[in-house]
Amino acid sequence: MIIVFGSNVLDLFFHTPDLPPHDTARFLDSHDEAPGGKGANQAVACAKAGGKVYFSGALGKGGHGRQMFDNLSNCGVDVSGIRFLEDTPSGLATIFVDEADGTHRIVVSQGANLRAKQSWIPDHLLGKDTIVLVQGELPIEETEALLARAKKTGARTVMNFAPATQPLSENGLRNLDVIVLNEHEADLLGKKLGMQTEDKVAFSEELYKRFDLITIVTLGPDGSVCCSGEGLQEIPSLKIKAIDTVGAGDAFVGYLTAGLDNGLSLNESLRQAAVAGSLACTKVGAQTALPLKEEVSARIEEIQVKSNDGNQASKVAI
Repeated sequence: MIIVFGSNVLDLFFHTPDLPPHDTARFLDSHDEAPGGKGANQAVACAKAGGKVYFSGALGKGGHGRQMFDNLSNCGVDVSGIRFLEDTPSGLATIFVDEADGTHRIVVSQGANLRAKQSWIPDHLLGKDTIVLVQGELPIEETEALLARAKKTGARTVMNFAPATQPLSENGLRNLDVIVLNEHEADLLGKKLGMQTEDKVAFSEELYKRFDLITIVTLGPDGSVCCSGEGLQEIPSLKIKAIDTVGAGDAFVGYLTAGLDNGLSLNESLRQAAVAGSLACTKVGAQTALPLKEEVSARIEEIQVKSNDGNQASKVAI
């Protein structure tokens, strides 16, 4: 089972090449609205990949909160770990998408997410058959406390250190089995740890060696690199035309985690993660862009993981 301790955010998408100047307004014909939040996005991705998912987090009691709660439930996620809180709004994000290249800028109000408590997750759910998946959006002290609890029970731990706006301690890193970062997040973490990050391959190798931590750095259209006990793997992305990159990282992390939970090797989990992350860029939105398991399976043969000696990577398990 996968336990996701994460955020719920309602996403509002505005397609515009630029923001208006100060003290002016820009009027658009319409906008898109969809449930989001990195925790919820990754929980749905895990479920779409065939994982059994339990979600723990916080929502406000307004209509937006009920909308996001129902959405997770309808996507096959166990929502019994969600609490509705008084006197606080649910999370809300405004996302500005540049239609020319699919890149985005986001402003997020965290709302109820900032009051989520890891103690809400019962002890009996943590154990050797569990993967705990966390991100960087909830209060970091709560996230790190959960990682420490999980580690003591023998549960595996995966973190997508996004959006990397809070400091992650060295103890937190030692309580992780897998960390996934994009290039910007790798730069921020490396700066805190006094590491060079211009060469993302060297960075992933050093982080793995320092913390015995499987390190995956995603590189956008250039794929990703992973350093583990089997050495370095390079994972390409699919050749696609990006429409909206918002959900790519969450699709990658969700399919990676579900693969590991379903007993796939790290190599095979990385392959399906690469396909999922690529396909998510071909649709608008976060959860709305997450591909189905069948869509990922149909293109998995296009992804071949290469080891650092140029051969196909061996089957790594964690």
